[in-house]
Amino acid sequence: MGRRVILVVWASVGWWALGPRAALGQYDPPAGYYNSATGTGLTLKNNLHDIIHNHVVRSYDAARYSLQLLDRDPNDPSRIILIYTGASVPGTWDAGATWDREHQWPRSLGVGTSGPDNSDEFQLRPCNPSVNGSRSNSPYGIGAGYWDPLAVALPGVNDRGDCSRAMFYMAVRYDGSDANTVDLELVNGYPGSNQMGDLARMLEWHYSDPVNDIERRRNHLVWSSQDNPQYYQGNRNPFIDRPEFVWAIWGTAPNNSKVYLGTTEPPDGTSTESVTFRVIKDSALPSQVVPLHKMGDHPTTYDVTVAGEATATEAGTGLAFVGGVQDRDIPVGIVSTATAGQYSGVVTVDNTDLTSAGTGQGSADGNDIISVAAEVLDHSEASFNAWSNEDVLIIDFGTVAAGSGVQIQIFSLFNLESTPEFTAALDFDSISGSGDTATLYTDLVVFSGLAAGSDRTFVASFDTQVAAGAYQAVYTLGVSDEDVPGAQSGTSLVLTLRGEVAASALFPFDANGDGHIDLFDYTRFEGCMTGPDGGLVVSPCDNHDFDTDGDVDLEDHAAFQRAFTG
Repeated sequence: MGRRVILVVWASVGWWALGPRAALGQYDPPAGYYNSATGTGLTLKNNLHDIIHNHVVRSYDAARYSLQLLDRDPNDPSRIILIYTGASVPGTWDAGATWDREHQWPRSLGVGTSGPDNSDEFQLRPCNPSVNGSRSNSPYGIGAGYWDPLAVALPGVNDRGDCSRAMFYMAVRYDGSDANTVDLELVNGYPGSNQMGDLARMLEWHYSDPVNDIERRRNHLVWSSQDNPQYYQGNRNPFIDRPEFVWAIWGTAPNNSKVYLGTTEPPDGTSTESVTFRVIKDSALPSQVVPLHKMGDHPTTYDVTVAGEATATEAGTGLAFVGGVQDRDIPVGIVSTATAGQYSGVVTVDNTDLTSAGTGQGSADGNDIISVAAEVLDHSEASFNAWSNEDVLIIDFGTVAAGSGVQIQIFSLFNLESTPEFTAALDFDSISGSGDTATLYTDLVVFSGLAAGSDRTFVASFDTQVAAGAYQAVYTLGVSDEDVPGAQSGTSLVLTLRGEVAASALFPFDANGDGHIDLFDYTRFEGCMTGPDGGLVVSPCDNHDFDTDGDVDLEDHAAFQRAFTG
């Protein structure tokens, strides 16, 4: 009774409740279910009692079968999950050999042997018989004389929060105002008659082991006449649906928590952050971590909701911080990269506590907003043509007179716009050539960032200062998307340059094809002379065997002198 007095005092100094929040999941209560759950302290406790007390009472015997549905193993419908240990066992009732019915609020601590509190499905759970015996009638807590659900749990199993919320429910549902019920109370420390403890420890557990979907599903099945027509009770556990009710009733003081984003703690608790992405279509979903900070000594619950095309892996209701200063990461992203275009959305963090110790704390803590925007880009498309995708270009210089200088032709490299306004820029990564690259060449160089719909112009050259003949060079151009997540290499482009040098009228005397037989040509000729029977030197010296006797000698020299013009 003392706790009730304290709660009334807190209510009088300014604790207040927020209105109902929008439903987010398949196991949420029906709209309006908690509309009358107003106020804090004893007022809220009584209002919740009025909502949940008038339920369908099932028999204790019926629990042998209802628990097979309520605690079904999600991985095997023929098995059930046991309280405390988390073990999966065959669900068929075998007279308590494999599992029995555990009263989480023991009969010896106030629950009757008949009546609704004895068979309430929110407190009855399947349990290993020996574990049930070990627990006996110990209250929940840590230390000698208490029962800690985590002490016998399998790895990864934690029923501390589930057990605490079941006790919060029992203390609200059974307040002595209904026929055949007693007034069940939660107290700090070791409990007395009609009491359960340790309240301080259960408050901790409520926040350190927050509500999960398995617990929400069970809550839904106890309530739903549609999904559990044989054994439904038709009421809900408010502390699963609205975990913020816990502190509003049993909290030790008005809540002083503050949740915010960024590096600077805002006075009113309102904060904003922006996250932007630039990715290629069909790439892995982008993600960026946004730090979330919690200040204040008190624990709190919070919701993370998403709108638009944003995502948050931590999205959900009834998330929780334990007391003290903490940091937590919220990875945010976008829903899809399947289609090029602009994506945007909002992630909202809402401190859901119903009480406040001051400006920017608890229920007065402003919402925190993460704005998420993304550009999803189509792949770049390299082409030699501005209007269609052409990966091959042949530039033919035709037949050019020897010595007519360097011939040039202009060509362009385009980045076609696959999706208007949302096509990646083009990177030109490599160029490799083969063939007559010293005669047929280009000023192509690697570059990056050619915007979609743009082009760059280059020059192809043909140097005719070579011996007569046909020439060809092939260049392979490596391209890719701009350097953002999801970038891929594109189809290589192939540039072929070819041309033919016609023989000079003075050939073979005009070695360099400049139209004159001069000292330059003499130097080339002299370097090719081998003397009688010396044999020919490799091309182009074979052109200087004017008398075709198999060597370049004085007879060939005399022929050259006769043609010399200067």
